[in-house]
Amino acid sequence: MGQRSNRNFISIGERFGRLVAISIHSRATNRQVRWLCRCDCGALHSASSGNLRRGKIKSCGCLFKEQVGRFNFRHGHTMNGKKSSTYGIWDAMLARCLNEKNHNYSYYGGRGITVCESWLRFENFLADMGERPSHLTLERVDNNQGYYPENCIWATMKQHSNNRRTPAP
Repeated sequence: MGQRSNRNFISIGERFGRLVAISIHSRATNRQVRWLCRCDCGALHSASSGNLRRGKIKSCGCLFKEQVGRFNFRHGHTMNGKKSSTYGIWDAMLARCLNEKNHNYSYYGGRGITVCESWLRFENFLADMGERPSHLTLERVDNNQGYYPENCIWATMKQHSNNRRTPAP
């Protein structure tokens, strides 16, 4: 029998992308060795020696998340499925005014309250209004007018409740 090639042998401390082999994790029945690796992000990850050698595994999964995050990144207000409070307020404003299925549509879009065209993009809303200050909400100065820069302010809940319209008799 010929001498076995060491090209598939992995050494402790060997690097594969963001993973560093730290110990043998297990041996499968097919003689495949799984390695316990530490990712650059600090997480531990188990990977087969074959996948490490072929470059199929390069991280614990953090690399994929970063790549997807960069692809989806626009304004930084929706990350990992979570919305910032500023983004949530903008999103709710659009829903009230534009979505006939929204439970508040009849009080907003249904009675003619509109959103200015530039605010249909979050980036423009953010540029005009800035970040939502803590404990403040989006308020229309004139409740019979729509959402546009000259008619909107960040207001306290007290200001907001004092600015309610009275229903027509």
